[in-house]
Amino acid sequence: MMTTLKHAALRALLVTCLIMPAAASAATSDEALARQLGQQMQQEDVVREEAILAERAHLLKIIREVESDGTKRATAIAEGADRSLLCSSCHGRDGNSKQPETPNLAGQHPAYLLEQLQLFATGQRKNFVMESLATNFSATDKVNLAIYFSSMPVLPVEFDAGLASRGQRIYDSTCFMCHAKDGKSAEGFARIAGQRPEYVSKTLQRYRANAQGKSNPDDMKRTNPRMEQVTQNLSDEDIRTLAHYVASLR
Repeated sequence: MMTTLKHAALRALLVTCLIMPAAASAATSDEALARQLGQQMQQEDVVREEAILAERAHLLKIIREVESDGTKRATAIAEGADRSLLCSSCHGRDGNSKQPETPNLAGQHPAYLLEQLQLFATGQRKNFVMESLATNFSATDKVNLAIYFSSMPVLPVEFDAGLASRGQRIYDSTCFMCHAKDGKSAEGFARIAGQRPEYVSKTLQRYRANAQGKSNPDDMKRTNPRMEQVTQNLSDEDIRTLAHYVASLR
């Protein structure tokens, strides 16, 4: 009996000595691969962000050329108002959304609106209706719509004051660098002040799911490296309070 126990102990010792170095080696290899993939993804994000900024600069130039000429701007607003009929069932004729999870377009930066129409047209941002519309809009239609909606005033939306007060801390530490203290943002970035809280929550949750690898690639509505980095560690409650604070901004 003792001999059998000694043999069993010896076999266990040999197995441990043989397997542990191999396991350690495999773990080290996995860690190295993970680091390499992480670096590659960071580099890809940088390249993607640079491409976004370059395209944004190009669109800003187009918008400024129209807005700097009073006659061209007036024509763009008039023609954009006419084309906005196609957008009215979801976004409202004046760009103030009729549906909780649909964004307001009123008061939005025109270069940002033009950028989003381009992303829908190329399929980089997903939505069946918007992709269909954007594909069929001419370049002039897109510019006119962007300038028209940007000229419309934003109407106040309902929000929970208690949740908003808690969300301000998160906003002031996380969001203000791109979207400004008042949520009206730098030119080219999204104006988020006064957006419906349901829409803001849904959008932040999607970015977070992308960052955490929980999105089905076929279901991903939009991607943005910066927003994914910012949202990846937000809790559901963080997002809820943040959305109500954004809605409270005027």
